[in-house]
Amino acid sequence: MSKKFFKEQREQSLIKARIVSKYFSAWASVILATQKRFPKYLQQMAYIDLFAGPGRYEDQNKSTPLMVLDTIIANPDLANRMITMFNDKDVVYVESLKNAVNITVVTFKNM
Repeated sequence: MSKKFFKEQREQSLIKARIVSKYFSAWASVILATQKRFPKYLQQMAYIDLFAGPGRYEDQNKSTPLMVLDTIIANPDLANRMITMFNDKDVVYVESLKNAVNITVVTFKNM
């Protein structure tokens, strides 16, 4: 992916991130309700993003991984069950995303 992609979040990227985030929230609610009906089974679920990017655009807007992570952390039932895996082939993006995730987690813990 071009390094220019994460300079500034364009409208198409914002719409995509909102769709994924809302779909994730709806999906997680369904899975969570199903898991609660069957407590004897493993109570875990996973979110995997194989092209996660740096976590934030250069204009500081959050990209999809951080929006999904915000949803997970804000819901204790999800936070206790969710396993996340973020990947990207660009090592600079991976390091940026690690920092962004750490900031997100620390911010939520301090709220």
